[in-house]
Amino acid sequence: MPRFRTPVRALDDGTYRVELGEPERALVRSTASQLRELLVDTDSPVLRRLFPPPYGDDTERNEGWAVLARPELIEHRLASLDVVVASTDADSLDEDQIGAWMRSLNDVRLVLGTVLEVVDDDTDVDVDEHNAATYQAYELLGYLLEVVVTARASRL
Repeated sequence: MPRFRTPVRALDDGTYRVELGEPERALVRSTASQLRELLVDTDSPVLRRLFPPPYGDDTERNEGWAVLARPELIEHRLASLDVVVASTDADSLDEDQIGAWMRSLNDVRLVLGTVLEVVDDDTDVDVDEHNAATYQAYELLGYLLEVVVTARASRL
């Protein structure tokens, strides 16, 4: 039985081979850029899954945490997104780059899942002409995240 070749795989030299078509690369680039804009310019509710409240319903403690931790978390996310945007055309990624891809793909999926109102793995999304592109991006980025995680895990 023929075996499907994964688009991201670990190589013997410590790098990762990335074999994506231009549409997939454009999607990664575009969604990473869009998330970057959201993180810089807004306090949008679609970002809520990126910054879950650590203290449950304790509003005062959550607000204190947000003042202290959120700027650093945003800074780290922006740095990862910058790496992803800069490396979307690369055929080979190093360990730091693939780590940035993994973090950023996960972050983008969390935001898209919020937009699509995905609550858990069992959520059925009603796909229509208004959200079909968002749903397709969510699914494709999920697949890419899975193959990145699998490639990294192959080194353990």
